[in-house]
Amino acid sequence: MKSAKLKLNSHFLFGIFLFCFGSPILAVSIRAKLINPKKEIAEKNLSVLIFETKKFAQTDAEGNITLDFPSAGEYTLRLLRDTGIQELKISVGSTDEDRTIYTEKKASAPRTGIVVEGEREKTIASRTKVRYEEIKRMPGTFGEALRALETLPGVIPSIGFGGGANGIIVRGANPNANTYLYDDLPILYPFHLDGLTSVIHNDLIKSIDLYSGAYPANFNNATGGIVEIETIDSVQKTKGAFQVSLWNTTAYAATPTSGGKGYLAIAGKLGYLDKTLGATGLLPEGIRLPRYNDSQIKYVHNFTPEHQIAFYNLTAQDNFAINLSSKPVNDPTSSPLAVAGGANINFGQSFRTTALRYTWIPGDKFQNRITLINFDPIGEYNVGFGTIQGKQYQRGSYVGVRQDAYWTATRFLKIDFGTEVRKFSFRDYGTEVALRDPSNPAPNPYNTANPDFVGRPLNVQGNTPYYNAYTTLHFKYGNFVFEPGARYDYVQITGNGALTPRATASYTFPEVGQGLTFYGSGGDVSRFPLTTNFNKETGNPDLRFERARKVSAGIEQKIDQVWQVKMEVFKNQFTDTIIDDPYASTPVGLNPDKGQWLTQPIVANRPLNYSNRATGWSHGYELLIRKNARPGTRDWFGWVSYTWSQSFQNTNIYQIYEGDNSQVGAIERKILAAYFPNSKEQLAPWDRTHVANVIYGWRVSEGYQIGARWSYLTSVPSRPVVGDDGGQFSNPLNGLTFWNPQYSNNPNSPQYGYVKRGTDFHRFDIRFDIFENYSWGYLNWYLEIVNLYMRKNKNGYDFDNSRPFSATNPRENDTFGTLELPGGTVIPFFNVGMEVHF
Repeated sequence: MKSAKLKLNSHFLFGIFLFCFGSPILAVSIRAKLINPKKEIAEKNLSVLIFETKKFAQTDAEGNITLDFPSAGEYTLRLLRDTGIQELKISVGSTDEDRTIYTEKKASAPRTGIVVEGEREKTIASRTKVRYEEIKRMPGTFGEALRALETLPGVIPSIGFGGGANGIIVRGANPNANTYLYDDLPILYPFHLDGLTSVIHNDLIKSIDLYSGAYPANFNNATGGIVEIETIDSVQKTKGAFQVSLWNTTAYAATPTSGGKGYLAIAGKLGYLDKTLGATGLLPEGIRLPRYNDSQIKYVHNFTPEHQIAFYNLTAQDNFAINLSSKPVNDPTSSPLAVAGGANINFGQSFRTTALRYTWIPGDKFQNRITLINFDPIGEYNVGFGTIQGKQYQRGSYVGVRQDAYWTATRFLKIDFGTEVRKFSFRDYGTEVALRDPSNPAPNPYNTANPDFVGRPLNVQGNTPYYNAYTTLHFKYGNFVFEPGARYDYVQITGNGALTPRATASYTFPEVGQGLTFYGSGGDVSRFPLTTNFNKETGNPDLRFERARKVSAGIEQKIDQVWQVKMEVFKNQFTDTIIDDPYASTPVGLNPDKGQWLTQPIVANRPLNYSNRATGWSHGYELLIRKNARPGTRDWFGWVSYTWSQSFQNTNIYQIYEGDNSQVGAIERKILAAYFPNSKEQLAPWDRTHVANVIYGWRVSEGYQIGARWSYLTSVPSRPVVGDDGGQFSNPLNGLTFWNPQYSNNPNSPQYGYVKRGTDFHRFDIRFDIFENYSWGYLNWYLEIVNLYMRKNKNGYDFDNSRPFSATNPRENDTFGTLELPGGTVIPFFNVGMEVHF
């Protein structure tokens, strides 16, 4: 009995021992070296998640890492790269060991699932990246990932609704001075005319990079920012998506092709805001909200690991119309637009980008890419409003071939270089509407005695070559990186080019947190003039490239694997900006009205209409505090961004100020304008001193996600209205008096220029997502509420032309963010929809 009892106790004690200490005994430790065999380099400073244990580890500067496992078995390693997550399956034995883990298949692997690699390292200076996973369900964006740009440091959004809200201001530059690229291909505009919806389908987006400073030399044609949209680069299985909301329907499908050697992705969108919100009766009669559609096709095929082709076709089309009734009513309160009765405005825009790209990677040290591009942008309008009568069609397409190469010359030097040749074909005809005096802040559309608006007959067509070349040297020695570069662009028809050098330098202290980096950049960037501006018949054929000199410096601290703090200061100087110029002329030129060529083909002092006189500058600082979600988990994520900035501009056009009674003839006035410009530097009309955003997102469970966004913006500056014209003119169709505002013309007056700011803007948006998961995919039901606390936000001042100047006219203009129901009840603007992924 004693021996049996002792045996029982021995088993009991041994069981307790295993229970308490079994894990350490069975635990296995692997000391590994992670190698990328294609690039023949160690995977240094790479975060690795053991999915089954949710434990993190990181490789050192030589690619070494220690991985601890609770026992032998099969495990999944998730490599957390900047470009996304990569999964590796490994088998773990029962004993500790040293091994080499290859993170990619070697070149001799079977020819299935081929991926052509060659991603370039991107500059850290003045660049902010957002990934699709972080922004696809951001509140206040109406499901549009591209709208997340509005929350990044250095960016001022264009607040409102409609076409005026479809751009962003990047570090004080004109909102029209940005370039948007889709896999390095041009798109004419980023958002449709509703100002809510982007022209790119969300599910095609992998990430978005915003370059706000002296961007790399391979980019061009922007004195503001470069927005680089990177699309998906692989499709592992057939999938699709379908989404329906209050104002559009979208669809997306993608599938592998040729046994995994390539893939095909197709997406599209159809907008019907005019059928939903436009049918509620909440809008004034005669306004037809925008209609639009877009499509994107991407096809990729890998012949071998060295050879790849890709085909793209992108399209977008928009139009809207205003056709106001000309009923002879004498009570302007019966319709807020009665004073403009009879006005007809129709506007349309579209573009098509088609490209065929061939990528050749003969080895690990060299990659070359050839792209054939056909870009076809179109804009047209037809307007009739008092003395404003015009109809114009403009098309400035081009066919081009572009070459981009990346070469690892030595261990310390990589070189990017490329060239491009384009042939522009432009067609511009109709009657262009222009201001007789571009400096007039309050032109009157009903002034028939001395019309403020003029019509310029256009009938221009032609073509011209355009050339560019660039190179960037990437020197890297230890933790120091220096990247000088230069670019040259040339337009033959103007005979003008732009040489724009730039450089970036950075130094990283890897032992401070997860890396502390000091960096700086500076250089010149340029933007070439539009065909309407430089055509020799109605424009100025001697126009130069617009230029900007950008300088910035900053510091970035990666605190751990998910937290990041970044601060940057900047200053931009804008020169040679193209502007309407009533004084620019040539002594002798062709008559711009071709209808008079038989009787008067040559005219004296032919107006050139445009010049490079305008200048400007901006400065400020930015702060970004960011917390990324841990990949593979339901961790929360978000960021806080803050920008302080000031933006100024000067037309450098001669002004006739109040009290100037000098008797000067037209020729003398042109001489004064040429040599003695007296305009004053002013705040830019898009300036906002403070911009702040707080973003939060949390995937609560497999079935729920919540998100919140709070935004704050200083009001834009406006010109103070100091009076009216006494109601000198009226609408001839209904007899209503048109009161035209008057502004100070005394440069010494405190009310001169953009000096009046209104109420600051702020709002709180939330979004709720519910997911129903099935074996074939999931359903996503969502509710997005904009301006939850229903603040009546303002955006500048609005003068009511149906009433004279008074204490209540002008008044601050209500901006987009709330809905007023017929009974007077105000509710937040909202969007509800359903998305299917399969």
